[in-house]
Amino acid sequence: MKLEIFGKNYEPSDLLKSVTEKKCEKLARRFSDDEHAQVRFNVVFENGLYTTNLVVTSRGQTYRAETQSASPFDNLDIVIPKLLGQMKKQKDVWERSKKGSAPVYADMRVREDEE
Repeated sequence: MKLEIFGKNYEPSDLLKSVTEKKCEKLARRFSDDEHAQVRFNVVFENGLYTTNLVVTSRGQTYRAETQSASPFDNLDIVIPKLLGQMKKQKDVWERSKKGSAPVYADMRVREDEE
């Protein structure tokens, strides 16, 4: 997984970079089998507020999350769970069957056998 940290009107400190890398370990677990996964943090400082954009690209899928607050460190605590929630929701959608569930058909076979 490739991690990139950028700043606009703000130079990300070494502390922010190290904290970001540590917090991105949660994301790294999700992409352990994808060596081309890319994580981009953009930190923008405007009007006294820090806006953090997080974009993750993996296997043609793109996930985005954004938040704004007075501290870039607080933004990390908000953005990463948002992104993990999006990924969980997408995984649930893929796992869900569109044509019906297996237990429904299994019940129908049992009823036919009884008749």
